[in-house]
Amino acid sequence: MSQIKTASLVSYVTIITNILVGLMLTPFILKSLGKSEYGLYMLVGSIISYLALFDFGFNKTTIRFVSKYRHEGNKEKEEVFIATNLRVYFVIAIVIVLFGLAGFTSIDYFFLEKFTDQELYSFKVMYLFMLLNVVWVIVSGSFLGIIIAYERFIFPKALNYLRILLRAVTIFIVLSSGGKAIGIVLVDTIFNLAVLLTYFIFIRSKLKIRFKLSKFNKGFIKKIFSYSIWIFLGALMDQLYWRSGHTILGIKSTTEQIAVYAIGLLFISYYMTLSSAISGLFLPQATRMYVNKATRKELADLMIKVGRIQWFVISLMLFGFLFFGQQFLLLWVGDGYQDSWMIAVIIMIPLTIPSIQNVGNSLTEAYNIHARKIQVNAAFAVISVILGVYLAGNYGGIGIAVACSISIILGQIVFNNYYFKSKLGMDLIYYIKKMLSGNIITIPILIGLAYVLNMISWNGSNWYNLGLKVVLFIILSSIAVYAIAMNNYERNLVKEILAKIPGIKSLKKKTE
Repeated sequence: MSQIKTASLVSYVTIITNILVGLMLTPFILKSLGKSEYGLYMLVGSIISYLALFDFGFNKTTIRFVSKYRHEGNKEKEEVFIATNLRVYFVIAIVIVLFGLAGFTSIDYFFLEKFTDQELYSFKVMYLFMLLNVVWVIVSGSFLGIIIAYERFIFPKALNYLRILLRAVTIFIVLSSGGKAIGIVLVDTIFNLAVLLTYFIFIRSKLKIRFKLSKFNKGFIKKIFSYSIWIFLGALMDQLYWRSGHTILGIKSTTEQIAVYAIGLLFISYYMTLSSAISGLFLPQATRMYVNKATRKELADLMIKVGRIQWFVISLMLFGFLFFGQQFLLLWVGDGYQDSWMIAVIIMIPLTIPSIQNVGNSLTEAYNIHARKIQVNAAFAVISVILGVYLAGNYGGIGIAVACSISIILGQIVFNNYYFKSKLGMDLIYYIKKMLSGNIITIPILIGLAYVLNMISWNGSNWYNLGLKVVLFIILSSIAVYAIAMNNYERNLVKEILAKIPGIKSLKKKTE
């Protein structure tokens, strides 16, 4: 459990760093590329990302089965599974390249009349580099799955932290030297390859795993696909929710509109990343609970424990963005992105519920009862796309956000909670009471604080004014949450985290 706590701390440090880097780097990228080229860059990314679906969810499949065989002490099955899994991954990589090249030949058909010659050339070059990126990321996923299954959470988190910093510095240098979107894609290609090689070295040198491909077993292929096909469908659902909007606008609108929509979705990605930082670490533990035949109350308590921590983290961003987001966007990227705030808010509010329940997804995956849930949610994602195509014509990105929000409410809130009740035996009344304990008092306090602070204007609408309001909101809200909403376990967790911060640790020693 200490590994999870430490990894959670590293995760949040990494996420906060990634958000800060993104907030600092995005205006520079927009200024260097311009709204049109930035929209083109996002469009290529949204199209090529469909090829990443060929991963079929094997990353989580690797975690689940390697973790299962480790806890059962079955080394032979573990080695056979890894060997079989790697062979399947290599075949998938080849299939991705073939499909990607087939897609490359159809670019002119869809975009020849929509783009200038220079835009079409940039589109094609970025497409090829991103295709190579997908291959690196897919293969890296197999190695990362093994590392997570061995519950070595800290190393990949630390590596990702280093990659974020080095990537930001490199992109800044490339764009400052006159580089464009193609340069950003090339930087990502190099860094993703470096991560792949680092994972491989770590597995060989630290985990002492040898890839004995001779132990290939055809029987495992059916087991792999029967589990991973539903993870794949879940990935397709995410793709339809968070990437289809770019493609719809690319066909029905302009690259400038794609840029506005992409900025709104950027904050949604930060929001989801904050909430999933902890839950992603619990699949091995969920698998262990399955092996040990945990009770229904133990499963519910895990969802509550993780969900409350997730809420404490994302609630500050939710209420902060609702009240300070418009001023931030105006200062951050300038005029012309007002709709980005509305797009983010429309999605962010309903997304809050599934964001604090996503450890339930790990539980259903560990128990291999996730199929029906994913099927229904994927169907709602398809409905979201169909409705988005209809609404995008008159309302642009806001219409797509509304379609997405409706599907989230019906699928990921209404149906998922019904599913958790019927399959995991979760007592919804017990769950709601525990989640609202303390929070029912602090939620109005947080809203009131944000509202009052937003009405105050020190020195006009500038960075000093916004920064002061945000800092005061974070400090006062954190005090209220700690004093009123948190239970003893959560307060002790905060103390443990603070104790690991060097400055606070040394200050504590001096006072003692």
